[in-house]
Amino acid sequence: MASPEDAQEGDAEAQLLAEAFQKEGLDAGYWLPKASQILGIKSRGALQHLGYEGYLRLERHVRHPREKEALQKVLKIRDDKTTTTEGQKEYLEKTKKTQEVAKQTRNDLTEMLRSRSHSQDALRERAETLWQATEIPKEFWPAPEEPLVDRLESIQKQLEQQELSAGRRENRGDEDWEKVERDLHSLIGGCLDDKWHEQRMQNILRDEEDTFCTPEAPSQSQCKADSSESKESEATANQEFLQLLKRLGLESHYPRKMGMGDFCTICSTSLQDSQPSQDKELPLYFLQKLLTADYQVRYLTCWDESSPGLAPVPPTGGQASQQSDSFGNFLDRLMEAAPAHEGREGHVHPVDLQMAVFHCADDFLRQTLASRMAFCQLALPLLVPNPGTSRIEFPLYALSQIQRSWEEVKKSRKQVQRKSYSNELIFQAQTPIVSFIRIGSSASSSKSQLLNALLSKHKHDTFFHRHCKGSTRERLLVEGLVEIAWYCPRGSPDDTFGCCVAFCNLRGDARDHGAQLHFLQEVSAVSVVLVSDREHMDDRGREILQGLWQSQRPSVCLLTEKENVAAGQASRTITIGIKNRNKAELMEQLTKTIGNLLGRSHPCFSLEACVDKARQHGFVVDADQPACVTAKAKAKELVELLEKEKMSEIKSQLLPLQGKLWHQWCQKDKELTRLQEKGNRSIEHHRSQIENYKEAIRRKQLERAFPLNPLMKSFLGFLQAQPADTKKYFLQWMKVFMHELSCGRFEKLRRDYHKLWSGNLAGKKSKKNPGGNDELLSRLDALSDEINSSSIGLEHLLREVGQIYEALELINLENKSFVKLPEIAAELMVSGYPVELMDGDASYLPLRWVGAIFDSLIERLGDKRVFVLSVLGMQSTGKSTLLNATFGLQFNASAGRCTRGAFMQLIPVSEPLQHDLGFDFVLVLDTEGLRAIETADKQSLNHDNELATFVIGVGNLTVINIFGENPSETQDVLQIAVQAFLRVKKVNLSPSCLFVHQNAGEATAKEQNREGQRRLQEKLDEMTVVAAQQEFCDVSSFSDVIGFDVNTHIHYLAHPWVGNSPMAPPNPTYSQNVQQLKSKILQAAKKEPQRSILRLSSLKDRIGDLWNALLNENFVFSFKNSLEIAAYRKLESAFSQWTWRLRSHILDVQMRLDNRIRNGDWQNVTREHLEGLVQETSDALEKEVDKYFREDKDHETLVQWKSGTELKLKELKEALLHETKKKCENLIELLKEQKKLDARKLEYKDELLRRSRERAVSLKGKSLSERELERNFALVWNKWIAKVPRSSRPPERVDINAEIKDVLLEHFKEPGFHARIRSFPRGRGFSFDPEKHIMKKTYFGLFSDSRSISDADVINFEQISVNTIVYVKTNIAKKEEEKCDYSRNFIHEILNEVQKGVDSVSSNAKCTFTREYSMDLSLYLCAMAAERFKAMHEAFQKANDPVVYLSSRREDFLKCFQISCQGATSVTTFAVFLCDKIEPALRQAVYERAAKDIAEDMQGKFPDFQGSRANLEVCILRYLAEQENFEYFMKYLSFPKEFCEWYIKTRVWSHCLDDSRRLRRFLDSSLDLLYQNILSAVALSTRVVKDRKDREDKVSLWLDEFCRELSEVVNLPRSELKGIEHQEVTDIEFLSSAMAEALEDLRDRLGEELAGADLRSFSRQPHTILAEHFSGCWAQCPLCGAVCTNAMRHHDGDHQALFHRPQGVIGFKWCTCEPDNEHESHEMITDICSSLVASDREFRVGGDQSIPYKTYRDAGPPRSTWNILPDPSMQAYWKWFVSRFRTQLEDRLNGKFRGKGEIPAAWRRITKQKALSELEKR
Repeated sequence: MASPEDAQEGDAEAQLLAEAFQKEGLDAGYWLPKASQILGIKSRGALQHLGYEGYLRLERHVRHPREKEALQKVLKIRDDKTTTTEGQKEYLEKTKKTQEVAKQTRNDLTEMLRSRSHSQDALRERAETLWQATEIPKEFWPAPEEPLVDRLESIQKQLEQQELSAGRRENRGDEDWEKVERDLHSLIGGCLDDKWHEQRMQNILRDEEDTFCTPEAPSQSQCKADSSESKESEATANQEFLQLLKRLGLESHYPRKMGMGDFCTICSTSLQDSQPSQDKELPLYFLQKLLTADYQVRYLTCWDESSPGLAPVPPTGGQASQQSDSFGNFLDRLMEAAPAHEGREGHVHPVDLQMAVFHCADDFLRQTLASRMAFCQLALPLLVPNPGTSRIEFPLYALSQIQRSWEEVKKSRKQVQRKSYSNELIFQAQTPIVSFIRIGSSASSSKSQLLNALLSKHKHDTFFHRHCKGSTRERLLVEGLVEIAWYCPRGSPDDTFGCCVAFCNLRGDARDHGAQLHFLQEVSAVSVVLVSDREHMDDRGREILQGLWQSQRPSVCLLTEKENVAAGQASRTITIGIKNRNKAELMEQLTKTIGNLLGRSHPCFSLEACVDKARQHGFVVDADQPACVTAKAKAKELVELLEKEKMSEIKSQLLPLQGKLWHQWCQKDKELTRLQEKGNRSIEHHRSQIENYKEAIRRKQLERAFPLNPLMKSFLGFLQAQPADTKKYFLQWMKVFMHELSCGRFEKLRRDYHKLWSGNLAGKKSKKNPGGNDELLSRLDALSDEINSSSIGLEHLLREVGQIYEALELINLENKSFVKLPEIAAELMVSGYPVELMDGDASYLPLRWVGAIFDSLIERLGDKRVFVLSVLGMQSTGKSTLLNATFGLQFNASAGRCTRGAFMQLIPVSEPLQHDLGFDFVLVLDTEGLRAIETADKQSLNHDNELATFVIGVGNLTVINIFGENPSETQDVLQIAVQAFLRVKKVNLSPSCLFVHQNAGEATAKEQNREGQRRLQEKLDEMTVVAAQQEFCDVSSFSDVIGFDVNTHIHYLAHPWVGNSPMAPPNPTYSQNVQQLKSKILQAAKKEPQRSILRLSSLKDRIGDLWNALLNENFVFSFKNSLEIAAYRKLESAFSQWTWRLRSHILDVQMRLDNRIRNGDWQNVTREHLEGLVQETSDALEKEVDKYFREDKDHETLVQWKSGTELKLKELKEALLHETKKKCENLIELLKEQKKLDARKLEYKDELLRRSRERAVSLKGKSLSERELERNFALVWNKWIAKVPRSSRPPERVDINAEIKDVLLEHFKEPGFHARIRSFPRGRGFSFDPEKHIMKKTYFGLFSDSRSISDADVINFEQISVNTIVYVKTNIAKKEEEKCDYSRNFIHEILNEVQKGVDSVSSNAKCTFTREYSMDLSLYLCAMAAERFKAMHEAFQKANDPVVYLSSRREDFLKCFQISCQGATSVTTFAVFLCDKIEPALRQAVYERAAKDIAEDMQGKFPDFQGSRANLEVCILRYLAEQENFEYFMKYLSFPKEFCEWYIKTRVWSHCLDDSRRLRRFLDSSLDLLYQNILSAVALSTRVVKDRKDREDKVSLWLDEFCRELSEVVNLPRSELKGIEHQEVTDIEFLSSAMAEALEDLRDRLGEELAGADLRSFSRQPHTILAEHFSGCWAQCPLCGAVCTNAMRHHDGDHQALFHRPQGVIGFKWCTCEPDNEHESHEMITDICSSLVASDREFRVGGDQSIPYKTYRDAGPPRSTWNILPDPSMQAYWKWFVSRFRTQLEDRLNGKFRGKGEIPAAWRRITKQKALSELEKR
C-alpha cells in the first residue's frame, strides 16, 4: 500500500503532466486518463521515452484535427519531415516483425480450418492471436459464431499485396501517415462489420493494400499538409453539426445567440395547438411546448413524407398468384443482411433537437430551459461536449435557479425525525450522487430505462432511451453527454430512497469518454456500471472496472449477459446479472442495493461543490465568465450586508423607506380621499393637515434613507453602471443568495412557531387550561409578525428604489439624477422580469413610480399598443403557476411564497402577429389571492373588492381562476368578481372575462362539464342580482354586465400533476389544456375592439384613474377617465378649428352678400343659394371630420362623440346660415323700406339731374370758368329746392317720453307708480340694493325660509342685474347701427328682458327679487333708452327729409353738372367723381376685411385661441396671476363671459397696436387687395365695352360692368352713379387710364388716412369675431361659481370645470344655527367643492332637507347637471389667490377668513410659480 508521501509525490507528477497537456491547449481531464490507460504514462518525464508508435496509439483518440499538432508537440514528434533516419528504421523493423507474426498466424489458422480436427475454442484462440497481431481493437473482433474463412481470405489478399509493394515502401519517405491511419481505421471497421456489402469490402481492401506492407519510418519530407488542409479538416469535423443547425434553422443563433425573447415571444404557434410540419419549425415548437410545461416535448419530432414509415401494404388479387414472389424468395429476404444506411434517418433525434437548442441558447435562456425541464421532471445536461470546440461544458449557472422540495425521514430506536426542505435551490443541495455508465453495448438492456424505473413509479421517462418515441440509431449530440436528475422523497413509507439522491447518466460507451468518466468517479457516492460483452473486454474496459473495484467507494456491476451471479461481495463492488430478469424483481434488488450502499457513510456533493473538480478536468464552467463572476461577487457582497442584520430588522435598517413610515404615509394618503369634518375645522383644514403629515413622513423617510446605506448605494450604482448582461447575472445571483439567506432563517422561525402552536393546542386539550395560554398566544402573534416582516426578496430592493424616486421627486432637487431610477425597472420589464405594480405589504400603488416606469418604457420601446391580461382567484389556487405555464413567465409560484400585491410582466408579440392581433405586447398582471389568511383581520372584504375592481378595470381580459369543487370558495370569488365587473361597467369600461376551472373532476367528461357550466351560470346570475342591489343597478343576469357566453368563456384544466409530488411530472392533459387556454386568450384578444387596446401612455393614465377612484369610497362616483377626458379635449381643439373655418368662410360669404344687397344686385335670399355658397367648405369639413374620427390614434374612444360632433357642426352651420339669411333679409327689408322712403327723394334727384343736364346742354361748347359753371348750377339748384318743401309731406314726430310712460303704466299697476315715473331723475344710474331688491321666499304664503341671505346670493342676483343691463344696451346699439326708426315695441322688449332676469332665479333658491327691483330696473332702463331712442328718431327723420337729403348731395350734383358741361373733355373729372363715390365704400371694406384678417391671424398664431375653451380658460387664469390685479380677478369671478371678451379684446389690441405697427400692415394689406380688385374691375369693364359698336351709351354700359364686378367687393350701388351715366365718353381706354390714376390717388389718400387709424375706427371689432367663436357654454358651478369650459354652447352631457374654487371667493359664508333660525356668520368658507364631494359634509336645499356632498346630484338641477369629481391634487391656483388677496376679499365680501374659515397655513406657502405650474399640467 502506498505511503502518504508516495501519494503526494504521485499527485505532483500528475499535476506536472497535466500542465504539459494544458500548455499545448489540450484538455488535461481528457488526455491524462488516455495517457495512463493506453501508454501507462503518469509523469511528465515519461514523455521523453515515447516514440512515434506511442503517438499513433494516442492519435486514435484525437477528437479534433488541431489536437494532433498539440499532441505531437507534447510528445516531441516532428511533423515537418525532419524525423531522424534511426527512428524510421526502428519503426520499419518493428512493423516487419508484426507483419511476419500476422502472416504465420494466418497460415496456421488456415491449416487448422482445413484439417477440421480442432475445437472451436482452439480456433478462436488462434484467431484472437491474429487479431492482436494485426492490431485490431478487441471491440471489433468478429463474433464467435461468425465463419472465419471469408475473413482469412481477405487478410491473405492483403498480405500478398503488402509483399509485392515492400520494396517500394522502403524507398518512400513521403507517405501521408494521417491518411494511412485513417484508412486503417476504416479497414478495421470494414473487416469486422458483417453488414457491409462484399464489393464495398473489396474496395476498402484495395485502398488499404499498403497498410500491412512493411512500412518505412516517416521521413523528413512526410506530411506536407498545409494550413488550408488543416482548416478543411476542421470544417469537416463540424460539418454534421452545422448541417443539423441549418436543418433546424438555427444557424443564425449559433453560438449562444438565442435569448429569452425567443422563448417568451408570442408567435403564430401560440394561436393553435398544432405539430411542426418541417424541421425548421422544431426549435420554435420545442420552446413553446416547454413553455407550457409539456414533458412530451421530449418526444417532439417532425416526420417527412419521404422518411421511412410503415411498411407498404402489398398488392392483392391477381398479383398474388404470380410466382415471382415465391416462398423461396421470401426466405432469402429473411436471411439477407439489412441494407446499410447511407446517411442519417429522416427525422432529427429528439435529444439532438434539445441539445442543438441548448448550444444556441445564451446563459439566461439555458437557465430557463433547465428550470422548465426540471419542472417537467426531465433529465438535465450536466456535462456537455461542445461540438464546435471539442471542450466539455459544465452549466452551473444554467442549473442555479432550479428549486425542489422534499422531506426526509430518519428513523431511530426512539423516534422518527423528519426534516423538510422547501423550495431548496438544488444546485446548493448536498446530495449523494449515483452515476450510471456503460461499458460496451447491449441490445437488450438500457441504463436509461433502469434509471427511469428507479426515479419514477409512473413509468415517466426522465431520461430519454432507445425505446422512446422518436428515437433513432443516428444521434449526433448525445455521445459523451452526462445528464442529471434528482430523486426527491416525500417522507412517505413508499419512498424509493430515504434522502434526496442525484442520478447521473453518461451517454455512450464510458471507454470513449474518459474525462466525463473520471469526473463522475470523483463525485459519485455509488457507481452503477452496465457491462456488456464481458468476455471480450479490452484493456480500457478492464482498467475502468479495475478502477471501480479498487475504489474506496462502492459500485454496482450490472452484467447484461448473465442471468445469475454467485452471491457475495467482492471488495466494494456488487455484481448483479440482469439478463432475462423479471423487471420488478430486478428493480427491487437494484433499489435495495443502492439504498443499502447509500445508507453507509457516503460522500455528498452539491453541484456548486463539483465546480472545482470540473475546473481541474479542464471543463468550461459557464459561471466563470467575467460578467457572471463580477455580478456574482457583487451580489454576494450585498447579501453579506443583509446577513449582518437580524432577519426581521432588515427592512427597517437597510430598506427604511418601506417600513412603518411608508405604511403611515399610505394610510394618510387614503384619508385624503375620504375627508371628514372634525370639530370646528373645515374640510380644507383637515386636508391641509393630512398633506402636512404626509410631507413630514417623507422628510423622516429621507432623513433615515440619506445618505444611502451601503446596500442601496451599491445596488443602484451597480445597476446603473454595468452592461445589460452583467445586470441580468447580478439579479439572478441576488435571487439565489437572498433565497439562500431567507430559507434557513424562515425554517427556524416556522419550527419555533409550530412548537409554540403545538404547545398551545396541548394546553387547550388539558383540563387545566382549556382556553389556551394568553402568553403563548401573544408570543405566537409576535412570531407571526416576525415571519411576515422577515420576508425579503429582490422585489423589496426594487420597491425601495421606487420609494427613493417618489421621495426625491417630491422635494424638487436640482440634481435630477434620480430620474434615471425608473429606467432600471423599465429595463427589467423589457428583459422579461416581473416588476411590482402594487405594494403587497401596504396594499398601495405608488403612482409616481409606476408612471415613471411607463414613461421609461415608452422612451425605450415607443408608445406601443398593449393588451392587458389579468388574473383573479383565491389564494394558493395556482394563478401564478397557470400564468407561468401559459406564457413562460417568472412570477413566484411556489407553495408558501404566495404573491402579495400585484406584479406586471411584459411579453412581446412577434412582428408577423402584431398586425393580426392589433397589439405589440401583452402585459400580464399577477395578483395576490382573494381571501388571503394574512389579511383576514384587515378589512379583507373591502381590500378584495378594491383589488378585483382594479385588476378587472385595468385588464382587457381577466382570467377568473376557480380551483377544485369547494362551493364556498367558488361563491366568494364569483361574488367579488361580479361586483367588480358591475362597477367597471358603470364607468363605461368594458373588459371581458374567462373562467378557468382548475382541477375539475373528469375534465374531459362533456356531460359533467355542461352541468358545471349550468351551475356556474346560475351562480353568476345569482351573484349579479346581489351585487346589483349593493351597487344600486337594475341588472338581472351576468350577461347584462358583460358579453358572456357560458359555452366559450369557461375553460377546464385537468389536475396539473400525475401522481404525488415531488416526483410527479406535469399532467400532459394539463399542458394541452394550458395551450388551448393560451389560444383561446389570444383569439379573444384578436376580437377585442381597437378602442380597448391602449397604448402604454394611455394605460398609464388608466391605471392612475382606477387607483385614484379606488382610494375613494365611491368608486363609480369618483372614477375619472383621463383617456376620455384627454381625447375629448383634443376633440374640442379640433372642433374649434373646424368651427373657425366654417365661421370664417360664412363671414366672408356674408360680407360679399352684404355688398351685393346694398348694391342692389340681390333682392331675394334663398336657403338653397346660401347652402350652395358654403357647400364646398362644408363638404371638405365633413371629410376632414370623418378622417379624424377614422384615423386618429384615439378613434376608438372618439367614436362615441362622432355623431354628436357631426350634429353640432351641422347645427352650427344651420345657425350661421340662418343668421346670415336673417341678416340678409333684414338688410333687404331695410333697403326696401329705405327705398320707399327714398322714392320721393329719387324723384327730386332725377328731376334735379334732368334740369341740370338741360342747363348744361344749353351751355355746351361755351368756355366757362368754374365760377360761371357754379353760378349757372346755383340758378337751377335754388329754383328746384324752393319747390321741394311745398310738394313734400311734413314728417311725423313721436313723443317718446309719453309712449314710455304709457307702456310703463300699462305694465306696472302698483299705486303711486305714476308719481315715481315723474320723480325719477334723468341720468341716474341703477344701484342694486340687496335689502330693497331681494326677499326671502315664503311657503304657503305664511312661512319664510329660515336660512339667511348670503353674500353669495347677493352677488348672484347682482350679476343677473348686470347681465340684463348689458343685454338691453347691446340691443339698442344694434338698432342704432341699423339706422332704423324708433318703435313702441322697443319699450316692451326692455320690460320683457327685465322679467326674464327675475324668472332666472332657481326654484330651489331661498330668496327672489322683489317687485321694487323690477320697477327700479325698468325705470332706469327706460330712462336710459329714451334719450337714445330720441336720437335715433331724430337721425331717421333727418335722413329721410328730401331737403336735407338733397342738400347733403349738392356737391355731387355740381360735379355731374360740370361734367355735362365739359362734354368729352371731362373724362378726368368723371374718374375723380367715380373714385369719390368709391372712397367711403372702399374704406368700409378695408376695415371689414382687416377685422377678419386680424381675427384669423390671432387664431393661427396665439396658443390662447388655437385650442378649446378650456385652453382659453387656462390662458385667462395665467394672465390674471401674472397681472396680480385684484379688480381683474373680481371682474372675472363676477362676469366671466364679459371678462373673457375683454381679455380677447386686450390681446387683440396688444397684438395690433404694439411697436411693430401690425395694424397698419393689416390695413395696408386689405387696401392693396381691394385696390387690385377695383383695378381688375376697371380693366375687365374696359375690355368688355370698348368693342361694343351696337351701343352708343358706352359710359352707362361701362358703369354696369364695373358695378357688377365689384358687387361682392365694395358697397357701390349702381343707382348712385346715374348722374354721370349719360356723359359723352368715346375713348374708353382713356377712361381706363384716368381711372387708374384716380384710383392710385385714392389709394395713397386712404393709405395716409389709415396710417393714423386705431381699432376704434372699425365698425366691427376684430375681437368680437373671436369672442363669438369662443362663446361656448357659460354655465357656472352651483357650488363655487366655476365656469363650464365646454366649447359647445348646447353640449351633450354634464357641465365640467377645470378648476373649482373655494366657496368664499364668491361670498359664501358659514351659517350659524340657532333655535328656529339659521343666519349667516362673517366667517368665509374655504372649502372647495371638488374636496367636499369626497367628504362626509352635507348641504341644505329647500327647507330642512340635507344632502351629502357625495350625492350632490340628488339635489336636482342645476347641481345634477354638473360632473364634479374628487380632485386629490394640490388645487394650488385658487388657494394662492385667496392667500394673496385675503384682505381685499374680506373688504369686498364683508367677511373674515377666521374661525372655521381660517386659511390653512399650507395655503400661505403656495407661491405664484407653483400656482402657474399647476395650470401648465392641465
